[in-house]
Amino acid sequence: MIDALKRYTQALSGLADVSRQRAEQIASALAKQGLVSTDQVRSIAQELARRGEENRERVRELIRRELPRLGVASRSEVERLKQRIQALEANQRASAKRTPAAPAARKTVRKTGSPSRTASGG
Repeated sequence: MIDALKRYTQALSGLADVSRQRAEQIASALAKQGLVSTDQVRSIAQELARRGEENRERVRELIRRELPRLGVASRSEVERLKQRIQALEANQRASAKRTPAAPAARKTVRKTGSPSRTASGG
C-alpha cells in the first residue's frame, strides 16, 4: 500500500510541478508560435510557476487529509510510538535486572507405601 501511495503522490506532484525554467520554456514556445507577445512571456512564466506552486500545495493538503482516512500514521504518531516502545523496553530491561531469574520449579512426587483407603473401610 505504501508503494502505491508513493506512486500516486509522485504522479500528482508531476502534474503540479512546473519549475520557473519550464514555465519560461512554455511561455517562449507560445511566443514563437505567435500565441502571445514577447512582452507577455515573463508574466506568463511567472503565472505558470505560481500556479504550479498552488497546485503543489493543494496536492500536499489533499495528502494530509486523505492519509489518516486510509489508516496511515503520521510522522509524529510513528515517532511517539517509537518513544513509547523504547520506554517499555527500558522498563523491561530494568525489571529483568532487579528480579533474579528463579530456578526452574521442581515438581515433587510424594510416594506412599499403601494405596489410600476409602471411607467404607475397604
